[in-house]
Amino acid sequence: MGGQESANYTVYPALDGGPAVVFVPGLGGRTKFVDQWNEAGQEPVIRRATWSEPMSVPAVDERGAALAALIDGSGAGEVVLVGHSMGGLVCLEAGRHLERRLRGVVVMCQYPPHRTPLSPLAELPDRALAEEIEAPRHIADTAALPEYARLWRSEYHLLNRYLEADPRPVLQAPIIAVGAKDDASSWDAACLEDWGRYTTEGATVHLVEGGHQMVEDLDPATLREWINRLTRSAA
Repeated sequence: MGGQESANYTVYPALDGGPAVVFVPGLGGRTKFVDQWNEAGQEPVIRRATWSEPMSVPAVDERGAALAALIDGSGAGEVVLVGHSMGGLVCLEAGRHLERRLRGVVVMCQYPPHRTPLSPLAELPDRALAEEIEAPRHIADTAALPEYARLWRSEYHLLNRYLEADPRPVLQAPIIAVGAKDDASSWDAACLEDWGRYTTEGATVHLVEGGHQMVEDLDPATLREWINRLTRSAA
């Protein structure tokens, strides 16, 4: 099944007009691991969204609007969004446009906007920045590292700009906020509980083992239970 592209997002497998679960990555955009969540016979299919122009860095709210436009154009009537790190903020912005079609959001490794401090990472030298964000070795050791570092700095500048913006969306769907115990961006359950400010339907918090990249090793059964809980609560 081919990908589907619109408004600079690509979703794979392609949206088909039915209920959709879409995963949105954070900085770096790694999504290939999502394929292991889709064992034969498992429903619903979890689709992965990637920005189709990786060296272009649009604002967080623009990405959310683009993702919502793609989903809207597909005719999907029931949508669950799953976002990791900054992808969780993109899901928040997409949910603003999806309104009642949104059944819920799973946010992993991301404090809510008003509890997220401005990032100092944009000021780090190239190699230090690569180490801080745990960039893959094949990128950290390549001659192209300065270009990747330029992209990462742009991402963090846009993130900081978003964190200073107001007002925030309030979704009409529940939020599940997932933190990782060894992740500076999500270990504090009290901070995660403040995702409740961004929904009229309540937020729940789960803490799991691991660091910021826990999403790549997450048990698919656990993720599907969270997704099913959101769809049941919206029924």
